[in-house]
Amino acid sequence: MIDGDKVVHEVDLPATPETVFAMFVDPQRLVRWIGLTAEVEPRPGGIFRFEVVPGQFCEGRYLIVEPPQRLVFTWGWTDPAMGLAPGSSSVEVTLQSVGSITRLRLVHRGLPTGDGQVLHDDGWTRFLARLSATVEKRDTPPYPSESPQERLQILHDTKGESWR
Repeated sequence: MIDGDKVVHEVDLPATPETVFAMFVDPQRLVRWIGLTAEVEPRPGGIFRFEVVPGQFCEGRYLIVEPPQRLVFTWGWTDPAMGLAPGSSSVEVTLQSVGSITRLRLVHRGLPTGDGQVLHDDGWTRFLARLSATVEKRDTPPYPSESPQERLQILHDTKGESWR
C-alpha cells in the first residue's frame, strides 16, 4: 500500500525468521520468488543486484544486515527510463516471530511519487505473493513477463486514474 511517501507491505509467513531472511540474502533462494538472475553480497556495502525481466536490473547496496531480523538495502534501476537510479531509494525488511509465523514488514522509501510509487507497490504485491507461495511450498503465481513500462500501461488501462 502507498502510505504517504513510502510503499509499505506486511505479510505473515509460515516459516522461521531465519528461513525468510535467507530468501533475501541467498541468490538461489532470491530468484525463486524475485528475479531471473541475482548477485548479492549480504554485508554492509555489498551489492544487491538482480534481473527482474530480461535486460531490466534492480541494483543497490546492502546498508544493514542483521540476521535474522532486519535488512536495509538501497534500490534503483539500471535503466534510466525508470527514473530511479541505482541506490536512490531504500528498502527496509523487518522480520518478527509471532508464534509459529514470521511477520515480514517491507518499507520502500524514496520512490518518485505517482507512477513510481504505483509501479513499485504493484511489484511488491506481486513478488511478495510469490515469496509467500515459495515459503509455503505451493505453486507460485506466474512470474511477471512484461517490462515495468508495459506493466504500468496495464495498470493505467485497467485501473484508470482512481488508483493514484
